Amino acid sequence: MTDRFAIVLARHPAVMGVEGLCYGQRDVALADGWERMADGLRTVMQGVGCRILFSSPARRCRMVAERVAQFMNLELRVDSRLREISFGEWEGRPWNRISRTALDAWAADVSGFTPPGGESGGALRARVRHFWTDMQEGAQPCGVITHGGPLRLMQGMVHGGPGSLLAPSPPLGSVRVVEQGNPLFTTGRSEPRIPSRLPLHQERRRSVRQAATVQGGT
Repeated sequence: MTDRFAIVLARHPAVMGVEGLCYGQRDVALADGWERMADGLRTVMQGVGCRILFSSPARRCRMVAERVAQFMNLELRVDSRLREISFGEWEGRPWNRISRTALDAWAADVSGFTPPGGESGGALRARVRHFWTDMQEGAQPCGVITHGGPLRLMQGMVHGGPGSLLAPSPPLGSVRVVEQGNPLFTTGRSEPRIPSRLPLHQERRRSVRQAATVQGGT
């Protein structure tokens, strides 16, 4: 176990057939070309020496994770805490067919509001925080492939905060490398070069006690 370790945070690639729909935890198909993102993620994970890959159970995450884990001979852990927020009865409906009053109530209280049959933002935060704490205690270089909702929160957790449900979502197919733990940590490896043709954005940011540094991409 090292005092400092890398975490590769990735959002699943683009999906198809969901334009204008609220889909939340519904299983939806990946768009063509998702393999390029998976191969780019693998390159990044190899570059920082990842030993474990965590994935949401959703097909749009797990297909990517299985491809990467098989190629790298990695342990793959599918974790339900990495699911997208559940919108309950809203899922599968066009956003413009959902009550404006309900959407306004959600916007006014993103942590406390619960869609019918779904979960609140506070419930999402609790399960993502539980996952994040367990992962930190493991202190091993790892990858995480999940959704916009959990990643919004993790962006704050990287810096020791609770994360914001109103923060911008990372782009689809994006990858971010963060370092956690002892500030003297180094991977001992050069930054991997990601071919520009991949639908991939890469960042490297120092956590908590260090100023942020961005390399390439967003």
